[in-house]
Amino acid sequence: MVDNLTTIAIIGLGRVGTALAVLVGRHALGNLRVCDHNLNKIDSLKALLATPVTVCSTPAEAVAGAELVFLAVQDRHLAGLAENLAESLAGSGRADLKGCFFAHLSGALTSEVLRPLAARAAVTFSLHPLQSVAAAANGAEALAGSYFTFEGDERGLVVASDLVKVFGGHLVRLAAADKVLYHAAAVVSSNFFIALEEMAITLMTGIGVDAETARQMLLPLIRGSFDNLERVSPAEALTGPIVRGDDQTVAAHLAAIKKKFPEYVVSYRLLAGLNLDLAMQKGGVTPADFPSLKSPIVEIKP
Repeated sequence: MVDNLTTIAIIGLGRVGTALAVLVGRHALGNLRVCDHNLNKIDSLKALLATPVTVCSTPAEAVAGAELVFLAVQDRHLAGLAENLAESLAGSGRADLKGCFFAHLSGALTSEVLRPLAARAAVTFSLHPLQSVAAAANGAEALAGSYFTFEGDERGLVVASDLVKVFGGHLVRLAAADKVLYHAAAVVSSNFFIALEEMAITLMTGIGVDAETARQMLLPLIRGSFDNLERVSPAEALTGPIVRGDDQTVAAHLAAIKKKFPEYVVSYRLLAGLNLDLAMQKGGVTPADFPSLKSPIVEIKP
């Protein structure tokens, strides 16, 4: 299906929009038209592309003649952009968008946000890349081979599936009602993990290790845990004092954290409790083995 596309438009050149544009250009999927009010982002994209790109001054101009359009803007702007596009295209005499595919890249919002375009006969869907893109420069490499989730008009499934296949990725279909919980899972996996590592780095600074050294020290440990999770289930991948039933160590942790970083005590207890739930799946430990997670925190002397 994507082989038949002659023009693809991308509105919004944030990190994901830029990464998508690079992949479209890299795989020569037709003429590429882009639009963004930030000229620096356009210049950055041109530097990453080895193929020509048409820069448009307005979203309506970018959409003109395009068979596939990606609205790669922030969630809060999607509804307004869809409505403005529908009105602009109607005013230009293109009231009927039959045969045109419109997609957004939001993980939390459904294709319902594109209703004004669907009302003009466009095929609308959401195509969310389940990937963390920290920088536009290496975003295409991050997206390639990733999982993407599709939700929306079934007529868009073939286009989405073909596109993801070209990118070397994997497509998973979602129901509209499941998108918010799906996005919550993604946030827990990628964003909460970063916050936890900041907590670990801060604890390291409590013994005099500078933050950058602490980050470098912890990275191999993080990678080791990821490698374990890639091979086995979370319960099997779990290591540490909880899975060993070592309440004395957990109690010592709590006492040391309370002394230097009392703001982290609640977080440690909550996370230790989640670890305990996970360890119980393997067997061998029970909540009774960890009185320190229930009792008041006391200082444990060596």
